[in-house]
Amino acid sequence: MENTEKLNNFSKWALEAANKRSSQDMRRFTEELERQTEEFREQKRKELTECYHMEAEKRRRELNRQISKALTQQKRRLHEHQQQKKAELFALVEKKILAYRKTDAYDHYLVSKIRMVREFAKGEEIEIYIDPKDQKKQRYLEQTCVCFLLVSAEEFGGGIKAVVRSKNILIDESLGTRLRQEREAYTF
Repeated sequence: MENTEKLNNFSKWALEAANKRSSQDMRRFTEELERQTEEFREQKRKELTECYHMEAEKRRRELNRQISKALTQQKRRLHEHQQQKKAELFALVEKKILAYRKTDAYDHYLVSKIRMVREFAKGEEIEIYIDPKDQKKQRYLEQTCVCFLLVSAEEFGGGIKAVVRSKNILIDESLGTRLRQEREAYTF
């Protein structure tokens, strides 16, 4: 074999070895590049998923905040409306009580309450008070019930109040107290 042939064979062998090595390097490089690309893609998927979940949670919190705010406003408006209706209702009740106090039925109511209080006292000394606005009825009530009545210094909306001092008992049958109790207990 001649030198040219040897040189050609060597050149051929060197090129094949270089090509083989280059091919292996290229394959390893491609595999490494694909691996890194897949890792990069996976990392970006995770980041995107995290970002999506954070944004979804942020929007959910914002929506809950808005719903809570709207509910609070609705409750406040409902409460205000209920208070307004309650005030209107009790204003109407007060007007009806004032009208009732001008009737004969109210006079009979006072007589029945005075008799009830006297029966409760069972002969004990009792002080029975009527509302100052009922002072005109004092004589009629005293004659009908055969007892002495006192006119209260303060208005209590009609009805009577009585004190049994020996038993230390206050009996409150006033319409004002009943109305106040109903107003406090009234709910929608």
